Amino acid sequence: MNHLESLSNPVINHATLASVLGNYARPNDKISELIAKHQLVPLKRGLYLIADSQQPSRELIANHLHGPSYVSRHWALGYYGLLTEQVSVVTSMCLGRSRQVETARGSFHYQAIPASYYSVGIDSIQQDKIAFMMATPEKALADLLVSTRKLRIQSSNAMMSYLEDDLRLDSDYLIKLEASCFYDFAQQGYKSKLLVFLGKAIEDCQN
Repeated sequence: MNHLESLSNPVINHATLASVLGNYARPNDKISELIAKHQLVPLKRGLYLIADSQQPSRELIANHLHGPSYVSRHWALGYYGLLTEQVSVVTSMCLGRSRQVETARGSFHYQAIPASYYSVGIDSIQQDKIAFMMATPEKALADLLVSTRKLRIQSSNAMMSYLEDDLRLDSDYLIKLEASCFYDFAQQGYKSKLLVFLGKAIEDCQN
């Protein structure tokens, strides 16, 4: 697999792979051979994982599987240590359409949100010399709430009860969040009332 060693990203699309294998008369046949030898792992049509590379993060795979997108909600909250329970599905927010993708590297769920709200609260996380896009802790929590169907919360007290009793979030971590971020998210015009209650609940927790 020397022809792939120069690639910095272990997730590769078909066009790039065909270009790397351009010296072969039939690149697609070579791709099929690499898959049969388990040197390439198909993630979805036209997207592959280089199997003998350093194991890539599932966050990086999530960014490539469906996009534009960034990792958020349960998976990001678990990554930051807010959730006390183990998370098995990689959850992301996206533009376009919501979808679920099943791969050899696990399950990936995507929730669609408006473009204006999508654009705030995203970080580039560096891991093993490769960067992936993930929500900040505040945006991950906001995303979880705005994507929960039929969630009706009418006060900051009710919000705090939901965070601690229903989501069972780590209260020691909640006090470290920036309450002002939730007001910034609310200004994007998407489920603003819910986000304001979230900001107030975090402020109350800190006082």
